[in-house]
Amino acid sequence: MPYKILLMESEIIETYTFNPQDYLDGMRKTDGKSFRDIVKEFEYDFHKRHSGEYALNLYANSCTMHLLERACGVASFLSYGMDLTQGNVFDAVEDPFVNHAIEKYSKNIIVYGIDSAYMETADGYIGINEEKGIFPLTLLIDNSMRDGTLRLATPTQDDEGEKENVVIDSPKFEYA
Repeated sequence: MPYKILLMESEIIETYTFNPQDYLDGMRKTDGKSFRDIVKEFEYDFHKRHSGEYALNLYANSCTMHLLERACGVASFLSYGMDLTQGNVFDAVEDPFVNHAIEKYSKNIIVYGIDSAYMETADGYIGINEEKGIFPLTLLIDNSMRDGTLRLATPTQDDEGEKENVVIDSPKFEYA
């Protein structure tokens, strides 16, 4: 089924910092709060700073992605994050294709996104809300970033950059 992909020419970006040494197995040592919950706090802050906008992309280095994996308790055969192939900005057309090609030779299954903090509904279900612009948080590995830093971003809306009929084939897994 064809769908649209927005080419990201520019993004609204917020950078957040934390101390990686404060965490053990994905949990903050002082109060037991998971790093995933800290990322959710960053998502809430992003939305507060940019009313009407929700973060769609999380950029971080490999070490931060591993911290997020531990906080989420993922299986050892899963690996969080898509490698960037065009510098430090997500190319919504090229990056998925390159990463799917790399994944064929990987021993791990790559997790490309996680639920946004805003995806949980009042009745406890998790869902996308296209009308509000609430989608999963795309995980992007930018190894030029320092430890203890992550960026949340959302593309600026520009209809001229839309492409249609882009199909991404991933035989290793399905999104359910």
